Amino acid sequence: MMDTVSLVIAIISAVLAVASAGFSCFTYFRNVIHDRRRDTLDAYNTLQNEAFDKLNMMMPANIREIAENPRSDSYKTISGYVARIEHFCAGVNLGIYDRKTVYTLANGYLDKAILSRINPIIEKKHRNAEKDYYENIHKVLAWMQKESEKQKKKLDKKNKQ
Repeated sequence: MMDTVSLVIAIISAVLAVASAGFSCFTYFRNVIHDRRRDTLDAYNTLQNEAFDKLNMMMPANIREIAENPRSDSYKTISGYVARIEHFCAGVNLGIYDRKTVYTLANGYLDKAILSRINPIIEKKHRNAEKDYYENIHKVLAWMQKESEKQKKKLDKKNKQ
């Protein structure tokens, strides 16, 4: 009888230990995801303040004109904004930032409004270059394009039902 009670207590203890370990793992990974999303929001807000807001004050035609003179201060300033975007996109591509959060924040904005402004600078640097200096931006834009197509297919499928 005493052996049975000891066995039951040992089994209950083992089950509680496994449940506790499972809960700890769940909580840990949930916190990691939460922290990554928060860090993504913080980085995006910084990018908004340091680059996007400043680019939004410029007209695409004006930026195209500036792109023709790479030695000007304005060109260097805009190149700095594009470099900040490239750094952020590197974080997205490396998995430092949460892609779902980036897509939610930037879809239709980075890939359209901002791209129309920075494209002349990107194209100017890309001419006669052996390296794609904005590889991370291009990867994020390609990923966003694919993600948009997936979202559209889901929506079309949902609307057909």
